[in-house]
Amino acid sequence: MPELPEVETIVRRLRLNLIGQKIKAVQVLYPGILRCSQQVFVQSLAGNIIREIRRKGKFILFELTSGRTLILHLKMTGQVLIESPSVPADRHTHVIFSFFSSDFQMRYRDIRKFGFFALGQGDSPTLNPYLSRLGPDPFEITSHQFVKIILPGKRAVKSLLLDQSLISGLGNIYVDESLFQAKIHPLTRADSLSPVRIKSLHRIIKKLLDRAVSWQGSTLRDYRRPDGISGGFQNYHQVYGRTGTPCPFCHTPIEKIRVAGRGTHFCPGCQKVEKSDRN
Repeated sequence: MPELPEVETIVRRLRLNLIGQKIKAVQVLYPGILRCSQQVFVQSLAGNIIREIRRKGKFILFELTSGRTLILHLKMTGQVLIESPSVPADRHTHVIFSFFSSDFQMRYRDIRKFGFFALGQGDSPTLNPYLSRLGPDPFEITSHQFVKIILPGKRAVKSLLLDQSLISGLGNIYVDESLFQAKIHPLTRADSLSPVRIKSLHRIIKKLLDRAVSWQGSTLRDYRRPDGISGGFQNYHQVYGRTGTPCPFCHTPIEKIRVAGRGTHFCPGCQKVEKSDRN
């Protein structure tokens, strides 16, 4: 699933092409991808100008001149591609946006069809139920606020970091990588960590996400930039997807377990389940 660095990369790329573009037509090839009626979706978008494109957690928000917001979540395999109308759309393309005064289309492609489009009114949580469920992402809060979110948790720290209602934007890849750099076992209870270690984890998460964004995300299977090019940060993963390979620090083989139903990669040598280190 695309996570914060991948979605941020997509948003930045889409801004280059789409800000100021007027939507000419919307072709829906698979209505099941919509969270409203096809008629409302098409009529609400045609004739609108894209005023801004933003990210909230893992959501992509297209702000329109009508005051409506087009909401997109990519889920597992969603892709947003900028392509020429002369390029045939394949069978996994479900929505096509055409624009006035442009020689390209924005196409939504999704092999597993888990992603979705919705319409909202602005970005106010009271008007947009999808945003109302989201916690802040790591860049929106201070380390002190991060401690206040994490410290009361009575479950595994990885499970808590994946909870989008608490912290939005994080997913399997960057939680595993961050916990490894912080030397915290993914099964460690959040409330056993000291405020100092939680603040350190917050700094590590932000630094890791920044670096991943600079490499335009991680491509493991489906993620692509809107121009179809893969990200590059997968070449710098230290534990994620590296089961059985030596830890880059202590050379213990990387292991994989399940935490909160998700495959979880860690080094048993560097990341040990510890007793409470709170003062």
